[in-house]
Amino acid sequence: MRPLLALFGLTLFGLSLAAPVPAGEVPPPDDPASGWVAGDCARCHVVPDQPAEPRVRSCATCHEWVQEVAANPKARARALELFPDWERYEQTVHSYLEVPSLAAAMARLDPDHVVRYLQDPHDLRPRLDEGMPRFALTPLQLRELRDAFAEAQVDVPRTPKPKKRRVATGEALFAEKGCAACHSLGDRHTEAGIPMAPDLAHTRDRMDADHVAAWIADPSAVSAAATMPTVPLTEDEVLALRDYVLLAPLGWEADATTAELPAPAAEPVTWEQVNVRVFGRICVHCHMAPELNEGRAGPGNAGGFGWAATGIELQTREGVMAVADRIPDALLRRRHEAARDVVLPGRRPATGTRPERPGMPLGLPPLDDADTALVLAWIAQGMPE
Repeated sequence: MRPLLALFGLTLFGLSLAAPVPAGEVPPPDDPASGWVAGDCARCHVVPDQPAEPRVRSCATCHEWVQEVAANPKARARALELFPDWERYEQTVHSYLEVPSLAAAMARLDPDHVVRYLQDPHDLRPRLDEGMPRFALTPLQLRELRDAFAEAQVDVPRTPKPKKRRVATGEALFAEKGCAACHSLGDRHTEAGIPMAPDLAHTRDRMDADHVAAWIADPSAVSAAATMPTVPLTEDEVLALRDYVLLAPLGWEADATTAELPAPAAEPVTWEQVNVRVFGRICVHCHMAPELNEGRAGPGNAGGFGWAATGIELQTREGVMAVADRIPDALLRRRHEAARDVVLPGRRPATGTRPERPGMPLGLPPLDDADTALVLAWIAQGMPE
């Protein structure tokens, strides 16, 4: 069976998988002191003033490519010839197709918040399955990233301090101007339908009052990369909306989730079942077998996001069997983190002590009970073929 990544050097009917580095630009060296490199930011984001990662290393552009091929009949027919499991990838590749603009974030976010967030990320977008992975960055790397955000932050006009007297007017405007169609606001507005729009309750930590006002007034004036539309507003309306977002009382609470694994499934389970449902659908993206992928091992195997190499490959049955005794603990650690990383609309991220190592899958919700029970049963049954 030919792995998906073996296609990465091909061009299928004009849809090239290689993302060439623009002429005159040299990829940054693999410098352990570089926060951008250590954090693997370019795997998902377009990093300002940095060359793009080739698709062979980029989660986001690889998934976009799968979607492009799936929509092109000729390219899809060729992919089906080359890769027997292509239809499964079409069905399962749905994450990281849209990611927040790093340029827009750098233009407006509080640099100190960025450092806190990278050290202990939480769910900002309750309708988006994927989230910021948990990193292992040094103080030097964090300081470098903070300085980059500080340098990129756009200067905006000073505005009057937030006042509670504007909150009621801002609440009415929030509904009138359609803000609630895109955004949640803690437990006050939970019906928003756009996954990429963050819960505005987090604005209080992410931005200062002046940048909030400027962003509401004209997002594109703050960053050309802004996707939020500009709504015609008077200065008083801008301040009222800003103060509603920053000062409206919130009654939201953290979910009281329990981090326990379900009992193993009772029925017999084969490798094919757990591979299709779990390992080949999720785990293989980071834990590849180098010999099947032209030497590439993925960030979970070879190291990435600041974490050291593990040497764990989960693409083959033999690779999974070699670390089977460690898999339940990894799944359990992810459940411990979920109350902070995967939050329902109207709920706030929990705070607490994280496990020393991140749980799996990194950056995605924990496996549900059915898939977890399947994995546990397969291990308990001796990992049959």
